[in-house]
Amino acid sequence: MTKVLKLETEFKKFIRKADEICIAVAMITDYGLSLFDDRDEDCALEILVGYDLPTQPSALQKLIDNKVATKIYDVKNHFFHPKVYLFRIDEEWTAFVGSGNCTKGGLNANIEMSLKIEDEDTVDDLLNWYETYYNLGTILTQEWLNDYKLFYTERRDKEKQLQSLTKQFKKATGVTKGAVALKDYDFTGQFFTFKHYDAFTAPKPILDEPGPIKERLEVRNKLEELHNRIYPLINKKGWEIYAHHQSQHLTSSFRHNERASSSLNAIWLHYGRSEEELEEYKNQYGDNMTSLYHMRLEILILKDYLWVELRVGKNDGSYPDRDYIKKQLKSNPDFTKQYYQLIKELDKSFTITIADEEVPVTDFTDATDLKEFTLQDNPKIYYFRIGRIYRPDDRAISDNNIVTTIMNDFEKLYPLYQLFKHTF
Repeated sequence: MTKVLKLETEFKKFIRKADEICIAVAMITDYGLSLFDDRDEDCALEILVGYDLPTQPSALQKLIDNKVATKIYDVKNHFFHPKVYLFRIDEEWTAFVGSGNCTKGGLNANIEMSLKIEDEDTVDDLLNWYETYYNLGTILTQEWLNDYKLFYTERRDKEKQLQSLTKQFKKATGVTKGAVALKDYDFTGQFFTFKHYDAFTAPKPILDEPGPIKERLEVRNKLEELHNRIYPLINKKGWEIYAHHQSQHLTSSFRHNERASSSLNAIWLHYGRSEEELEEYKNQYGDNMTSLYHMRLEILILKDYLWVELRVGKNDGSYPDRDYIKKQLKSNPDFTKQYYQLIKELDKSFTITIADEEVPVTDFTDATDLKEFTLQDNPKIYYFRIGRIYRPDDRAISDNNIVTTIMNDFEKLYPLYQLFKHTF
């Protein structure tokens, strides 16, 4: 047996010479399937594939169109997860067994591990295994594939949401983040102290118990204190952003309920559309048009940092604003130019997050670059946010400085809020 780290490199040596190829994998994509296009026209190709993982419909369509012998493993209550590749050259079989699916990641990009097997007895066992499971599969048909395409579209959105959550978790906890332990920060003179950040230390965000609830309530009360200091200044500026008209919703929830996330890993203070505006959107779009679904300026406190941002929209939110932004970017050069100018006026520590990609504002070389990045926005799945983070011990958010800091950040973000804002 030989260790194989990059299946694609090894497969290219076999595909052009093979007389027969048998594949049993949990997942196939267009990229993975295209690798086998280089086989000889007389090479027999047979595939058994599952769909417990997101096999691409376009790859399956290609298999049908090219009349490749293909079966779907759809045995009830069986999660199909193997990665077995068998190549016959003349009368000799070689097998590859490991972790790599028939995808770009599995064959090339991911960290995978496979074994190349040439021992005759072991390969015979694998051929028997393959034949057994291939016989259990169902022949791939166009009728089944048409139904699967609908299922896949719904599944793809959920998969992207899951990938986004995973990416956020890695960012928050990964060893490459270089995070300082919360207890090691110097909170002397800070507006938010250790206890306010510690309220979001695991497993507290998922606990609906008196202790964690009390801690989150203290965070909520501290945000209300901050509101009482900055909102008069917002009003003095004459900005058209408003606190929630119901005082209990001045911040996000500190308790679990039907509208709150099952993991309360942050609490935020927010300013956005007025009560009258929200009612107008409810009349036009439905009752789900609460402030939660609209663009707003926010201050969020989480376990490791404070975040000041223009939250253009959450996942499955702010459709009127985000649709308006896309239409303007596609048809109004002046809008794009103004957008770029406002972004370039932000401090270098600001970032823009679209389609789960966070980019420093300094990375955009021109208005076209910014436009193309923004057009990737997918309101159904991802957040769209522009903001900056502060470490817990940053003197910019000390008790003496936090009001000035937030007002300065809002001063730069508010023109973007006005530019992006949809109106009837």
